[in-house]
Amino acid sequence: MEVRKLQTTAAGTFIVTIPKDWVSELGLEKGGLVYLEQEEGDIVLSPVNTRPAQQSRPLRIDKVDDERMLELSITASYMQGHDITEVISKERILPERKGWIRHAVDNLVGVEIAEEYSDRVVLQNLVDPLKFDLAKSMERFSATSLAVLADAVRAFAEGDTVLAQDAYQRGHQSTRFYRLLMRLGIQVVRNRRLRDEMNGSDIDDALMKIMAIKELGRTAYYAMRVAQHVLEVEKRPEPAIIEAVTEMATITGEMQQSAFDAFMKKDLNLASGVIARMDEVRRLYDTIGLSSHKGASPESNLALGLVVRGIRGVAGYAVALADDAVLSVFG
Repeated sequence: MEVRKLQTTAAGTFIVTIPKDWVSELGLEKGGLVYLEQEEGDIVLSPVNTRPAQQSRPLRIDKVDDERMLELSITASYMQGHDITEVISKERILPERKGWIRHAVDNLVGVEIAEEYSDRVVLQNLVDPLKFDLAKSMERFSATSLAVLADAVRAFAEGDTVLAQDAYQRGHQSTRFYRLLMRLGIQVVRNRRLRDEMNGSDIDDALMKIMAIKELGRTAYYAMRVAQHVLEVEKRPEPAIIEAVTEMATITGEMQQSAFDAFMKKDLNLASGVIARMDEVRRLYDTIGLSSHKGASPESNLALGLVVRGIRGVAGYAVALADDAVLSVFG
């Protein structure tokens, strides 16, 4: 932070000087154009026609002995908006750990290994955030998770393991899209120019979108788990249970769609309706829990219970998304 004295010209205009090194870093020169805006009590000065600077993050793995922890670290760097992540070690990176790095990269959209050495691996993100409309991308993500849930429950009702496996695989792939959405959301919050160029939203709106993306990520996760547990149900349940599960899933899908619409449109009535429908889900959940699954093994009964809990999980996060919609109205 620099402190500069506000001065005036003979004509009464106020002027302030800019540090020379800042001008150099931003690629400005005499005669260059800058934006001058007032934002939340601050005066913001930014270059015209410049792209956001690349963000870089070093990641030391000398003490990382767990593949999951390494993957989480690389994923966190990606989601935080870093364009380049340098995985560095004081000693040689063992082939096993390089395999861990490649596996982590496979689960991230737009990332590739740009450079590789014995003690360092450079990861570079190639995704241009300006190519995305964040709101439309969120809409596609929500629709994808709804489709996974619908197909999983259809597979449950029809005993179709092929459809259940397909739904699970699509749900698993959606985690890559979730990470991309979180990355885009955080980039929009951190970079005002990017925020303006992508969708013109203010920082409060951008922060609310990050909250909504997190809720959508949870609904996608539970939809995927429903498909997974459908595969574990060995004996087809009685028609009454199938009917109740199908009804519960239908209501849950409608809740998620309405919650998303309420958030995007800032519609309090839609949000209130979603919250109220949770009682219907609870009633069906209790009804299914009291039903008997005759002749099924304990493992199959457990899988059925997890299917129902997963649907309820989607409904719960649909309510959380509706809460976000209410917050966005009064934010």
